[in-house]
Amino acid sequence: MSVQTYTQQQTRRSRRTFWIIVGTLVALALIGFTATVWVRASSEVNSIKQAGSIPEHYYLNIMSGDYTTAYSFLESNATIDGQTVNLQAFTRLAKAADSHYGTVSGITFSTESDAAQATAMVTRGGSRSYDVHLVLQQENGTWKIVSADGI
Repeated sequence: MSVQTYTQQQTRRSRRTFWIIVGTLVALALIGFTATVWVRASSEVNSIKQAGSIPEHYYLNIMSGDYTTAYSFLESNATIDGQTVNLQAFTRLAKAADSHYGTVSGITFSTESDAAQATAMVTRGGSRSYDVHLVLQQENGTWKIVSADGI
C-alpha cells in the first residue's frame, strides 16, 4: 500500500501593503521635520528683524519728543551710561540732552554681527554727531534695550 503525500505549495504573500505603510510614515515624518525646521528658522528671522527695529522705534520717539513711548522700549532695569533709569530719570536725561546739544535731527544705525547689539549714530542740532551703543535682550518673546551708553 502506498501512501500519497500531498504538499501544499506555500504562496508568497505580498508585502506591498507593508511597504506602502512604511513609505507613507517615512514621508510624513520627513514633511513634519521639514515643517518644524522651517517654522523655527522663520521664527528666528522674525525675531532678529524685530530686534533690529527696536532701536529705530526708540530713537524715532526720542526725535519726536515722545519720551514715554521711547522709554517703553527699555527693559525695566535698563541702564543709560551705567545708571539704572526709571521714566522720570530717562525723561530728565533726554530733555537735558535736547537743551544742551539740540534735538535729535538724524539717526543712522549699524547692526553688529548679532541682533543683540546695535550702534546708532545720533545727530543733534544738525551738527553734533556721536555714537550710542545699544544692547538688547529678548525676554518672553519681546526685545528690549537693556543698556545704552548715551541718549
